[in-house]
Amino acid sequence: MVTATAPKTRSRPKKTPRVPNPLTIAMGQNLRRIRKASGKTQVMLAFEAEVERSRISKLECGYINPSLLTLGSICYCLGTTLSVLFEGITETVPPSSKGGPLRRSNQAVLEKAPSKARSGP
Repeated sequence: MVTATAPKTRSRPKKTPRVPNPLTIAMGQNLRRIRKASGKTQVMLAFEAEVERSRISKLECGYINPSLLTLGSICYCLGTTLSVLFEGITETVPPSSKGGPLRRSNQAVLEKAPSKARSGP
């Protein structure tokens, strides 16, 4: 007689939140200030930048880490530059090997410093 057993399930490690963090919060505050100064609503900006309105909201709250291309499109639609968007942001984040958070769940982690590179022939 064969007994059926339930398939084994792998428990997934709990994801640690990577955002919001000081960088995304500061950038979001700058984005909101620039957007409001331009007289645009989140809906107007989202339409012009070809992103979802909820994405603009999440950016302004610091809940997502946008791509450089997305930020470039948003800046274009606001008539500003990336340097203005990041103006006044002095926060930095150390790499995970120096105590910083992992940026993604499948990120490779450097456990020790690499040996010196060999010189060419």
